[in-house]
Amino acid sequence: MNTSSASKAASEDASTQSVERTGWGRRGTGGVTIAARLCFENVVHRYGDTLSLRGIKLDIEPGEVVCLLGRSGCGKTTLLRVTAGLEYPASGRITINGREIAGPSVMLPPEKRGIGLMFQDYALFPHMTILKNVIYGLKDIPRAEAERQGHIALARVGLEGYAAEHPHALSGGEQQRVALARALAPRPSVLLMDEPFSGLDKRLRDHVREETMAIIREARATCIIVTHDPEEAMRMGDRIALMRQGRLLQVGTARDLYESPSDLYAARFFSELNEFEGVARGGMVETPVGMVSAHGRADGTPVMVAIRPQGISFTTAGDGVAGRVVGNRFLGEVDLLNVAVDGADVPVRVRARNAAPFVVGSSVWLVLDQRDVLVFDKLAA
Repeated sequence: MNTSSASKAASEDASTQSVERTGWGRRGTGGVTIAARLCFENVVHRYGDTLSLRGIKLDIEPGEVVCLLGRSGCGKTTLLRVTAGLEYPASGRITINGREIAGPSVMLPPEKRGIGLMFQDYALFPHMTILKNVIYGLKDIPRAEAERQGHIALARVGLEGYAAEHPHALSGGEQQRVALARALAPRPSVLLMDEPFSGLDKRLRDHVREETMAIIREARATCIIVTHDPEEAMRMGDRIALMRQGRLLQVGTARDLYESPSDLYAARFFSELNEFEGVARGGMVETPVGMVSAHGRADGTPVMVAIRPQGISFTTAGDGVAGRVVGNRFLGEVDLLNVAVDGADVPVRVRARNAAPFVVGSSVWLVLDQRDVLVFDKLAA
């Protein structure tokens, strides 16, 4: 291991130990706000001549956590910045509890919107103590009361003993908690978080995310969280808003988007897929790994069939579609096998438990679980 790698590993270990050492505050001790209904009405935004948001329509209920999900550049962070007042929409309206905060007639400054914003890089002031960072937004109340609220916020995230320290003395996980305390200290009705866990080591992320979500639920703030990680969105969001090229592609629960994706792009976002072109005939579609339902499509309709690797399993000889194992990688809980099948241009990917006997060169027979089969019109793909 080189010096840089060793230093990084040591830092990650220190961060993990730091979280375990300081812990988080006792649940149920955070401040409570009055949740608000946040609505976007045909919101459009431009960077010069480039459309970055294309008619966003979304209603978020009081206390609801919505995850904005999508690839880099799809408009997630822009929508957050427009909501916070850091960018101006070209058209459309944003309202909180029916009160317009951005639109044709009103453009409230950020500090008048009752919104808490947590940046991806935490944006802590290095020259200020942790307590001063946390109370930075509490300018409209007496200093003594602001400090009292700041100590309460720090206690909830388990960092009250660090009030006099400066950000450089804290680990990445601790800085994330300070940023969360600062965002929640003014008790905003709406909380916006831009990829708040992306900078954390994987060993920290699950723990920090769980505690962060507990605090958000306690605070009862309406919350939008930006992420590019579908599993993270499924873990955190009451609903997920999947974005593509400045548009909302699909909005729903994690189960909605996983089981009933609106198109092939959405399906690809939540799972690896085996994809085959086909044509509806007699209510069915023929694929190299078996027949699947055309779901009522007329004969001759061109379709794309997407099959999740976990939806293909092995059966006894002669009962399924014949194939030959050309690759096998052990992934811990499952094996990932590549299986050559007649009619498939590339090997079929199969995720299976207890697949150790199937070494490269083994003959196998495959069968489909129809629950993991998705069919889309080819033009919509």
